[in-house]
Amino acid sequence: MASTATKGLTKAQIGKFRQQLEDKDKEIRASLETSRAGKALIGEQTQNLEDLPVQAHEEWIFLNRNSIDASLLREVEEALERIEEGSYGECMDCDEPISTKRLEAIPWARYCISCQEELAAIEADSRLAENKPRF
Repeated sequence: MASTATKGLTKAQIGKFRQQLEDKDKEIRASLETSRAGKALIGEQTQNLEDLPVQAHEEWIFLNRNSIDASLLREVEEALERIEEGSYGECMDCDEPISTKRLEAIPWARYCISCQEELAAIEADSRLAENKPRF
């Protein structure tokens, strides 16, 4: 039987999650490199004015994709840091173990389901308040 490395996770499980996170890290970095190459190609200005809206839309897609990839890369890197620190698999809010099922689905998860749902509700309320008409 493997020894417990952090709350509820064995060394073997942590090793498996580390590998998944490292694989995801490589995948995201490759995607960012591909996006940079694509953006360089798009950087060439079109001579046809009718193509400008299409070019602007493609540039917008690249920027959004890069933003999402960069954000996910930070989350993956932070999860790898938590493995090194010995706090991987612990909710960053309540310090309770994150379920193995959740980590299998999202190895970079920072919060348990309960805390994540609470955080999502707070963010949704905040967005609603921002969009609420002021009279």
